[in-house]
Amino acid sequence: MSLNPLERAVRSGVRMNDKIGALFAKLGTEAHPRGDVLSVYRTSRLALRSALAEPNSLLAVSDVLRGMRRDLQREVSAIFTDGIALGNDEAKRQLDYYGTAPGALTFLTEEAQASLDAVMARFDSQSAAIRALILTDADVTQIVGDEERTGVISSGDFIGAAAYWATYLIWNAFDGAIRRNQAGLDFQKQAVAAIDARTTDCCLRVHGQIRPFDMPFKLTGTPRFADEMDWPGFHWYCRTSAVLYLAGYDDGITGKMQDAAQFFLTERAAGRTPDRDPANAF
Repeated sequence: MSLNPLERAVRSGVRMNDKIGALFAKLGTEAHPRGDVLSVYRTSRLALRSALAEPNSLLAVSDVLRGMRRDLQREVSAIFTDGIALGNDEAKRQLDYYGTAPGALTFLTEEAQASLDAVMARFDSQSAAIRALILTDADVTQIVGDEERTGVISSGDFIGAAAYWATYLIWNAFDGAIRRNQAGLDFQKQAVAAIDARTTDCCLRVHGQIRPFDMPFKLTGTPRFADEMDWPGFHWYCRTSAVLYLAGYDDGITGKMQDAAQFFLTERAAGRTPDRDPANAF
């Protein structure tokens, strides 16, 4: 028996959860220490420690920072390109499920550059702080950290910003590609959270929510950036996706999604942490 368009859309949204998570892993996280951006920070931290021991440490460190900036910009730019492609591909897939020809691709050239500038500003702030610390003869540990302290050259803030803007570009590309099709505004949209042990309270509570395409999702859980947002990510490292929704195909799908989210909320309230709801076929 073939799946109806809405069920196919939701299943694709679940796969998008994993694809967004894979994009975060490519940046680098505690669980994925070999991510491209995290690897640049790790390698550069070692180079900085050596440069700080040079007679002209400011010059040596400046050389390392220039190379580090170049490498970070290259890696983040590539991930942003991948994110835009993800959004375009998902829009085409969602429209196809409903028998609607996809519109033109969304390139988001200006948005991608502005997002890249916003992320690189985080590195530039670290770089300026490092130069200032060298001029004031600060301890090396204050710059590069050690086993107990992070140091100024910290990957966490930079990677968090890159993950946020990558998600922003995914869903702006999705939105733009849908809008390029005149039938796009006939759709509503539905939030599809990644339902597992890491799902936030915010995303459990928005899972299955249906909104007009031009209206924001209403957020009540924590953490969240705002009470209303047009598209994910709703918080740092948010894996929630959005799919196209037509009520005529909802044969209990939304109820099943909401039941899965409620199962997790109830289990957590009782102090238990389930990994995955066995009744949730999505």
